[in-house]
Amino acid sequence: MPHPFAQFISSFNAADYRACVEPLEELWFEERDDFHKGLIRLCVALHQLRLGLLTSPYFLLSTAAELLRPYVPVYRGIDIAALLEFIDRCLALFPKDQSAEERVPVERIPVFQLEVKEGAWPSQD
Repeated sequence: MPHPFAQFISSFNAADYRACVEPLEELWFEERDDFHKGLIRLCVALHQLRLGLLTSPYFLLSTAAELLRPYVPVYRGIDIAALLEFIDRCLALFPKDQSAEERVPVERIPVFQLEVKEGAWPSQD
Protein backbone atom coordinates (compact mmCIF):
# COMPACT_ATOMS: atom_id res chain seq x y z
CA MET A 1 0.00 0.00 0.00
CA PRO A 2 1.37 3.46 -0.85
CA HIS A 3 2.55 5.72 1.93
CA PRO A 4 -0.23 8.12 3.06
CA PHE A 5 1.78 11.07 1.67
CA ALA A 6 1.84 9.42 -1.78
CA GLN A 7 -1.90 8.76 -1.50
CA PHE A 8 -2.48 12.43 -0.68
CA ILE A 9 -0.37 13.65 -3.62
CA SER A 10 -2.13 11.30 -6.04
CA SER A 11 -5.61 12.32 -4.85
CA PHE A 12 -4.76 16.03 -4.85
CA ASN A 13 -3.40 15.91 -8.39
CA ALA A 14 -6.58 14.10 -9.49
CA ALA A 15 -8.61 16.94 -7.86
CA ASP A 16 -10.19 14.35 -5.55
CA TYR A 17 -9.86 16.64 -2.54
CA ARG A 18 -12.20 14.65 -0.33
CA ALA A 19 -9.94 11.59 -0.71
CA CYS A 20 -6.97 13.66 0.45
CA VAL A 21 -8.27 14.09 3.98
CA GLU A 22 -7.91 10.55 5.33
CA PRO A 23 -4.22 10.06 4.46
CA LEU A 24 -3.44 13.58 5.68
CA GLU A 25 -5.23 12.92 8.96
CA GLU A 26 -3.21 9.74 9.38
CA LEU A 27 -0.02 11.79 8.99
CA TRP A 28 -1.32 14.56 11.24
CA PHE A 29 -2.16 12.09 14.02
CA GLU A 30 1.47 10.90 13.87
CA GLU A 31 3.09 14.34 13.85
CA ARG A 32 0.48 16.84 15.15
CA ASP A 33 1.98 19.67 13.12
CA ASP A 34 0.67 22.75 11.36
CA PHE A 35 1.97 21.52 7.99
CA HIS A 36 -0.50 18.64 7.82
CA LYS A 37 -3.26 20.70 9.46
CA GLY A 38 -2.80 23.37 6.76
CA LEU A 39 -2.97 20.78 3.97
CA ILE A 40 -6.12 19.27 5.49
CA ARG A 41 -7.79 22.68 5.62
CA LEU A 42 -6.75 23.38 2.03
CA CYS A 43 -8.27 20.12 0.78
CA VAL A 44 -11.50 20.53 2.73
CA ALA A 45 -11.80 24.10 1.43
CA LEU A 46 -11.29 23.03 -2.19
CA HIS A 47 -13.84 20.25 -1.80
CA GLN A 48 -16.40 22.63 -0.26
CA LEU A 49 -15.69 25.28 -2.89
CA ARG A 50 -16.54 22.75 -5.60
CA LEU A 51 -19.82 22.10 -3.77
CA GLY A 52 -20.69 25.79 -4.05
CA LEU A 53 -20.06 26.84 -0.46
CA LEU A 54 -18.39 30.18 0.28
CA THR A 55 -18.05 31.08 3.95
CA SER A 56 -16.36 27.93 5.20
CA PRO A 57 -13.97 27.57 2.23
CA TYR A 58 -12.88 31.20 2.56
CA PHE A 59 -12.07 30.70 6.25
CA LEU A 60 -10.33 27.37 5.59
CA LEU A 61 -8.24 28.74 2.72
CA SER A 62 -7.22 31.75 4.80
CA THR A 63 -6.20 29.68 7.79
CA ALA A 64 -4.48 27.08 5.57
CA ALA A 65 -2.30 29.88 4.20
CA GLU A 66 -1.46 31.03 7.73
CA LEU A 67 -0.56 27.50 8.81
CA LEU A 68 1.56 26.79 5.72
CA ARG A 69 3.39 30.14 5.53
CA PRO A 70 6.13 29.15 8.03
CA TYR A 71 7.09 26.24 5.73
CA VAL A 72 8.10 28.50 2.80
CA PRO A 73 9.86 28.04 0.44
CA VAL A 74 9.88 24.21 0.22
CA TYR A 75 8.92 21.65 2.82
CA ARG A 76 8.79 17.88 2.49
CA GLY A 77 9.47 18.34 -1.21
CA ILE A 78 6.43 20.58 -1.80
CA ASP A 79 6.89 24.09 -3.15
CA ILE A 80 4.98 25.87 -0.40
CA ALA A 81 5.57 29.29 -1.97
CA ALA A 82 3.79 28.15 -5.15
CA LEU A 83 1.04 26.51 -3.08
CA LEU A 84 0.46 29.82 -1.26
CA GLU A 85 0.19 31.60 -4.62
CA PHE A 86 -2.44 29.02 -5.62
CA ILE A 87 -4.36 29.69 -2.39
CA ASP A 88 -4.21 33.44 -3.10
CA ARG A 89 -5.63 32.83 -6.60
CA CYS A 90 -8.48 30.84 -5.04
CA LEU A 91 -9.19 33.55 -2.45
CA ALA A 92 -9.32 36.17 -5.19
CA LEU A 93 -12.33 34.36 -6.71
CA PHE A 94 -14.60 35.04 -3.76
CA PRO A 95 -17.23 37.75 -4.13
CA LYS A 96 -16.71 40.82 -1.94
CA ASP A 97 -20.18 40.33 -0.47
CA GLN A 98 -20.28 36.71 0.68
CA SER A 99 -23.79 37.18 2.04
CA ALA A 100 -25.05 37.31 -1.55
CA GLU A 101 -26.29 34.14 -3.20
CA GLU A 102 -23.29 34.06 -5.54
CA ARG A 103 -21.13 30.98 -6.02
CA VAL A 104 -17.68 30.55 -7.44
CA PRO A 105 -18.18 28.75 -10.76
CA VAL A 106 -16.34 25.41 -10.64
CA GLU A 107 -14.66 26.10 -13.97
CA ARG A 108 -13.02 29.22 -12.46
CA ILE A 109 -11.38 27.33 -9.61
CA PRO A 110 -7.69 27.12 -10.49
CA VAL A 111 -5.92 23.81 -10.80
CA PHE A 112 -2.66 23.10 -9.02
CA GLN A 113 -0.48 20.03 -9.40
CA LEU A 114 1.77 19.05 -6.53
CA GLU A 115 5.22 18.00 -7.62
CA VAL A 116 7.28 16.37 -4.90
CA LYS A 117 11.03 16.21 -5.15
CA GLU A 118 12.41 12.66 -5.15
CA GLY A 119 13.37 11.41 -1.70
CA ALA A 120 11.39 14.12 0.06
CA TRP A 121 9.18 11.57 1.79
CA PRO A 122 9.52 7.89 2.57
CA SER A 123 8.56 5.51 -0.22
CA GLN A 124 6.18 2.60 0.24
CA ASP A 125 6.67 0.79 3.55
